[in-house]
Amino acid sequence: MRGTVASGVGQGAHFMSLPWVGRAVHRSLGFDPYPGTLNLRLTDPEMLVRWRDVSKESALVLTPSPPETCGGRLIPITLPRDIPAAVIVPDVTRYGDDVLEVIAAVHLRSCLGLEDGDALEFVLTEPPGPRGAAATGGR
Repeated sequence: MRGTVASGVGQGAHFMSLPWVGRAVHRSLGFDPYPGTLNLRLTDPEMLVRWRDVSKESALVLTPSPPETCGGRLIPITLPRDIPAAVIVPDVTRYGDDVLEVIAAVHLRSCLGLEDGDALEFVLTEPPGPRGAAATGGR
């Protein structure tokens, strides 16, 4: 799949800085996430339809701790240079489903030399464990 790098509104950095989110990502995907996201916009209508299907089928559920905070879903992907990553889909977001918020252990813009408007390809990867498994932010 392919998306176009776009600027965000900064809320991804706030969500990723929540301690329970970092613990849940580490527990689910095996990496400590960089405290921010890289936004990719899907502009190809066929890719958007495929993404909608995949994001429902292959997601790991993020169960918040404490429960009154916003949860979300993780869809594991692999980026160029075999960088393990995921699309994080918060339960509450300002974006439509054509904007993907990508997380990784590294600052992706600098690591991959990306600027707004650049195309970035990614490969969907199988999540570890059963599909739809919950990732909690508990201790």
